[in-house]
Amino acid sequence: MKTYARWLFGTAAFFNLLVGCNLVFLRYWVQTPLLPLDPIGGTNLVLANLAGLLVASFGYAYARVAGDPVTFRPYIHLGAIGKLLAVAGVVWPWWIGAVSWKLPALVGIDLIYAILFLDFLRRTKVASI
Repeated sequence: MKTYARWLFGTAAFFNLLVGCNLVFLRYWVQTPLLPLDPIGGTNLVLANLAGLLVASFGYAYARVAGDPVTFRPYIHLGAIGKLLAVAGVVWPWWIGAVSWKLPALVGIDLIYAILFLDFLRRTKVASI
């Protein structure tokens, strides 16, 4: 199970760090051509940077879980909640027609990870990892 934890949370860490760095550093080269998002300026830029840094901090937490799933098990609960909230935060604007289908399609990765995190918690106990 430890190998599975390394794979699951290691890929989650990579994904979150990639997205976080994209939000903070590569926004204009990657996001604008791929996603029809409005340009970000002023205080909205600060909020976008904060979101990117928060996503990256979750990536760090997943890397810690990948290295030691027993000690950092509480991060798994927080990660599942965070990923489900990310899904809700993107699906709702799509549902009301404010954004295209592309963002919910991308956040589907977070839904898959949330399900896998919850499954990992269900199938493991602290002593059995």
